Amino acid sequence: MDQRTRLPDPSPIGLWDEMWKGRDAPSHCSPVFAVIAKQLGSRLRGARVLEIGAGSGRDIVELAAAGAVAYANDLSAFARAKIAALAERRNVKVAVDSSDLRSLPYPDDFFDVVYSQGVVEHFKDVDVVIAEQRRLCRPKTGVLLIDVPQTFNPYTVYKHLRMWMHTWPPGWESQFSPARLRSLVRKQKLDVIKMYSWGEHGEKMKPLLQPLDRWAWTATCVGVICKRPD
Repeated sequence: MDQRTRLPDPSPIGLWDEMWKGRDAPSHCSPVFAVIAKQLGSRLRGARVLEIGAGSGRDIVELAAAGAVAYANDLSAFARAKIAALAERRNVKVAVDSSDLRSLPYPDDFFDVVYSQGVVEHFKDVDVVIAEQRRLCRPKTGVLLIDVPQTFNPYTVYKHLRMWMHTWPPGWESQFSPARLRSLVRKQKLDVIKMYSWGEHGEKMKPLLQPLDRWAWTATCVGVICKRPD
């Protein structure tokens, strides 16, 4: 199959609209914000940053507040409305677009940072999704970050049970071991800078699950920071 060939979306937009229509935006950013801020340091101010599949906008809005030139992409009109509302409350600017994330309306090498969190796992044509993120990221100096659910964690069992019961809000979702995630980005000729892990849990499950988040092979989420060598 050609790398640019698209597969049908197993998580249709109608499910995402339903989810974002009834969900309040989180009151805090995810740990991904801190990962990006630490990686860029003083370079964050003025950096051109794109979040793909931005959802509530909690991270890209926080990056805008930290001085980034912020762009957000999401196919859901309800998500885009939440991003715009949050940006207005924080008095920051975020340029929002609704394009398919496999064919985004930006020129090659346009961004200093391209990242996605909780997005790639909802597509079966993963290579196409990552290739588009690579295209948009500046070579050598740019940072590309991909953050996904990690395989060896109780969350995987829980979500597959709900998918089997047809009650999982996005409809379908995969997961990635640290080794598979590393392999996928290397397949796109990206150099791995580092990997990290994290998780977010409700108060009842936090004491049980949070200790697992210290290690990439047991964490709820795993991320890879990489760059284009060319």
